[in-house]
Amino acid sequence: MRMTKQIEEDSIAGINMAPIINVALVLVIVLIITAPILSIPSIPVNLPRAVTIEAKERNITISYSKDGKVAIDTQVISWKDLVPKLKYRLKENSKALVIIRADKDVPYGEIEKIFDIVIKKAGAKRIAVATEQRREYKEVFK
Repeated sequence: MRMTKQIEEDSIAGINMAPIINVALVLVIVLIITAPILSIPSIPVNLPRAVTIEAKERNITISYSKDGKVAIDTQVISWKDLVPKLKYRLKENSKALVIIRADKDVPYGEIEKIFDIVIKKAGAKRIAVATEQRREYKEVFK
């Protein structure tokens, strides 16, 4: 008799968690599937039609290579055409973000010339400088 009590106590030592986890996952899946169905309204309504206009907020990218070539978006242009074309693009959308992409080997004085054109001559209000994200944090402090 003593032997059977010891076997019974050892067999109840742990609770098997696998069935509980399975039930929880099934409930989550059921909720994910039924949630979109619950958001559909029960009353059918015919909505009125409206004319909508999509907001055109396109960025303007100015690229400058180390050999002196300049481009607006994908179009390579001359320096003398930079101001009129940039003014025209900013006239279409005055809130456009002007992104300046310059080669890392370009001297800062040349980039300053581009800033002068973008801000003072063309009148851009929003400006950003494109950079490449570093791969590792440690490279910053080397």
